[in-house]
Amino acid sequence: MNLFGKVRSLIKNLFYFKTTRKRCYFGKHVHIEGNVTFGNNISFDDNVEVRNRTKEILIIASNVSLNRNTVVRGRVSIGENCAIAPNCTIIGANHNFQRTDIPIKQQGVSNRGGIAIEEDVWIGANCVVLDGVTIGKGSVIGAGSIVTRDIPPYSIAVGNPCKVIKYRK
Repeated sequence: MNLFGKVRSLIKNLFYFKTTRKRCYFGKHVHIEGNVTFGNNISFDDNVEVRNRTKEILIIASNVSLNRNTVVRGRVSIGENCAIAPNCTIIGANHNFQRTDIPIKQQGVSNRGGIAIEEDVWIGANCVVLDGVTIGKGSVIGAGSIVTRDIPPYSIAVGNPCKVIKYRK
């Protein structure tokens, strides 16, 4: 990390956390908004967005890396030691669309319990994780996958929709 990157991270740690003890790295154009809590030693690469406008808390535990162009929104919990590759979308909410007399955008949002990503999970590049899903401890999600249902612990899962192809244990 160059000197400018170190200074940027120091300033953002003070701005977002009111301390430098969290030791979080901030790339360029990182946006954090709403009801969010963080552990220590998190890496936010360039263009990462973390946003939660719900009453529940969006949680990112310690030693997590969110790589370039990743978006995390809504009711989401990410456990310790997780690696989220570039261009991932993790959305713990969904638009309401039942009524046809009101535009979808004006019907608000709801969630099916949010998203729980347990500890030691690796989510490959360009993945989408949808509301109501739990990704079990120690799992690997292959690049380009769309996770629409729960993934058991220590699974290797790929595809659209994402399916378990084998287990790590």
